[in-house]
Amino acid sequence: MRFAVLSTALLSFSFSFVSAVPIADGTPSNSTIRKRASGVTWNPWGAAYQTYDYVVVGGGLTGITVAARLAENPATTVLVIEAGGDNRWDPRVYDIYNYGQAFGSELDWQYPTDAGKTMVAGKTLGGGSSINGAAWTRGLAAQYDAWSSLLTPDEASLNWDWNSLFNYMKKAIYHFPRSLHCADGVDSYHGFNGPVQVTFPDDMYGGPQQKAFAQSIQTLTGIAKSPDLNGGQPNCVSFTPNNMNWHDGDRRSSAPAAYLTPVESVRTNWITLVNHQVSNLLWATDDSKWAYGVKFKQADNSGQDYEVYVRKEVILAAGAIGTPALLQRSGVGDPTHLSSLGINTVLNLPTVGKNLQEQTMNALGAAGNGFDPAGRGPSDVIAYPNLYEVFGSQANSIAQTIWSSISQWADAQKGNALSKAALETIYQSQADMIINKKAPIVELFYDTGYPDMVGVLVWNLLPFSRGTVKITSTDPFIKPQINVNYFAVDMDTTIQAASSKLVRKLFKTAPLSGLTTGETIPGFSAVPDPNNNGGSDTEWKQWVKNTYGPVNHPVGTCAMMRQDLGGVVDGHLKVYGAQNVRIVDASIMPTQISAHLSSTLFGIAEKVADMIKNGQ
Repeated sequence: MRFAVLSTALLSFSFSFVSAVPIADGTPSNSTIRKRASGVTWNPWGAAYQTYDYVVVGGGLTGITVAARLAENPATTVLVIEAGGDNRWDPRVYDIYNYGQAFGSELDWQYPTDAGKTMVAGKTLGGGSSINGAAWTRGLAAQYDAWSSLLTPDEASLNWDWNSLFNYMKKAIYHFPRSLHCADGVDSYHGFNGPVQVTFPDDMYGGPQQKAFAQSIQTLTGIAKSPDLNGGQPNCVSFTPNNMNWHDGDRRSSAPAAYLTPVESVRTNWITLVNHQVSNLLWATDDSKWAYGVKFKQADNSGQDYEVYVRKEVILAAGAIGTPALLQRSGVGDPTHLSSLGINTVLNLPTVGKNLQEQTMNALGAAGNGFDPAGRGPSDVIAYPNLYEVFGSQANSIAQTIWSSISQWADAQKGNALSKAALETIYQSQADMIINKKAPIVELFYDTGYPDMVGVLVWNLLPFSRGTVKITSTDPFIKPQINVNYFAVDMDTTIQAASSKLVRKLFKTAPLSGLTTGETIPGFSAVPDPNNNGGSDTEWKQWVKNTYGPVNHPVGTCAMMRQDLGGVVDGHLKVYGAQNVRIVDASIMPTQISAHLSSTLFGIAEKVADMIKNGQ
């Protein structure tokens, strides 16, 4: 495999007339001629005190995607500011078989949360798309359609629905179909002209384990086997592709690898500044709610503060943790909270940082019997059972409990939302998805070799628990307080425990049972099974709470909803009350979906780029 070696300080210069210093009302002057840089640089003077059409805060998945599409117009100037480095040629990034090596390193924000858990988030060019597991899945069509129901009728007409996002998700990718070791696909679910490479790996596992998992979960639950779950119906078991580049030795096809690397030497109107963190938005002094630029500093908190200015829009793409924190530091949020930190309120939006939804995961394992996995992965088979497949004969009782508990849960969680009434409306939509639309409630991710030779990762996809992200200081280098409130709603524990119990039964179901010598994690000493019925719900719940971790899929903290439901952005993804601040990242997703986030986020970014180009 041939590896390219390029400097992370790559600069190409073009001469441009650019403004350098704002005058008193926040309007940039036109007094200075500078050289404007393009490409990727760590040198702040390639960008500082200059004016761009668009300033994108965050060079992660969505930020790079939006910037790339806007920069397709050579007359449009774009600056991306990313706190992490340019690590495209770091094997922890480009080699997908090194998955997990970036966790806990300088490439990871390592956000501390409640209960002593740490949330992984990519602090590198490409964000999560540079360090995640690269699974390519999409949610239930009805889940996307439901987003429109949380908007006003006028904004719902902007087509935040499955059909629109499906087309944009397809626009993002170039799919290379392969039929390898039972893997399959449906061509019409994918695009063939986009920059993100999606395929199955060359060294895909060819042993018996993945096929056995798929057959056993079908036998145990009756779930359907699908050739491709990416068509809006993920309630199935299916082999799922990865975003990896089959042209280049199965390298990770991250956002920068797909959208930036191929064009960075020719897009002289686009600069990406790495290793610098934005601290604040700069607001005009005339009460117009116009953000005329941003303030930033080196990400190691050394050196001076810099500013940069914007003609059209500031686009926030710092993620479900970073974006609400930046807004709060910039005077956008709950006035009571902001005033306690000495921050003047620019926009009264009390739900900035609220409505946080994060999933929880447990890992179960069984010892292998010596079978040959025949490959090195990644693992590519996932089951997405619904309520009725997880709970069986108990499902109707669980459904009734959900409906009858909505008011109680909303009352208990109202501090993490706009109000009890608003949260009840959101919960009713969520319950409808689970009970009537039969959205998958859990992901069962088959994982060869973790936590034992036969492994299954279990996570609750649609938690009812809600949390918050709140800054505790005006210092941008102090991480915000993140309260996920894991299992604050007991139904989340019930679903996680029942799904784990289901996996215990799966280990005993042929043909998967023929590949193991028995369950090792949690094992029967940790969760006894004296009657051979799977073990008690009480003991499963205790084990779940003792051993879970975050899935690292936070959403909802700047939700796209009506303001009376606690929305922070409208259907254009513009911050309510601000003239020119837009958010394009997972924070705008009002609810979780039954999928990994990457494909959806690429689709959101592609859609918003078109909206901006069309003047929406």
